Amino acid sequence: MKSNDNHPFYKLGQKAVFRIGAVGTNQFVTDGLPQIAFAGRSNVGKSSLQNALLGRSGLVRTSSTPGRTREINFFEIPEKGWFVDLPGFGYARGGHQASGSFAKLVGDYLSQEGQPVLVIYILDADVPESEVDSICLGRILDAGVPTLILLNKADRLDQSKRTRYPTMVKERFGLETLPPLISARTGKGLDALRDRILSILEPPSP
Repeated sequence: MKSNDNHPFYKLGQKAVFRIGAVGTNQFVTDGLPQIAFAGRSNVGKSSLQNALLGRSGLVRTSSTPGRTREINFFEIPEKGWFVDLPGFGYARGGHQASGSFAKLVGDYLSQEGQPVLVIYILDADVPESEVDSICLGRILDAGVPTLILLNKADRLDQSKRTRYPTMVKERFGLETLPPLISARTGKGLDALRDRILSILEPPSP
């Protein structure tokens, strides 16, 4: 995991702390501070990406069994906002299968008034045509929730795929711009993402 100790977001990330794993809507954080949610199918690298952004090792944990986590985890960045880790899509309790609908808890979270202010949806850069992503990301986009799509694990791609795959995703979901290629392992693209997050947590004065 690569961390940029000089990035302005780094000091904020070092203060992040886990607050609650919500299993019901009554446990959602409602303090009015901006919430940035991380979503994606299971095993796409959500936890590693969040830890890399925060410059923390092991703060955001992943279950050893895909799909086992059934709660929404809230990580406070004191006085600034929240990272919200949504359960990985794509695995049902009864086994490994494509999920045709969101878990009710996740659906309720995404349907809140004004929250989350941004969903960062993480795709596996080397698997740009997942049926699970088509269903889940498609519904988020259809609902009008502000969404930033990223292609994680970009370090696994050869030059040809780095050129072709972002274009495939852009066309598939009707995006205005190419989704960024990032890598939690090498740090590729993380500072640009930190810039985006910081603009939400510390918006410039008018």
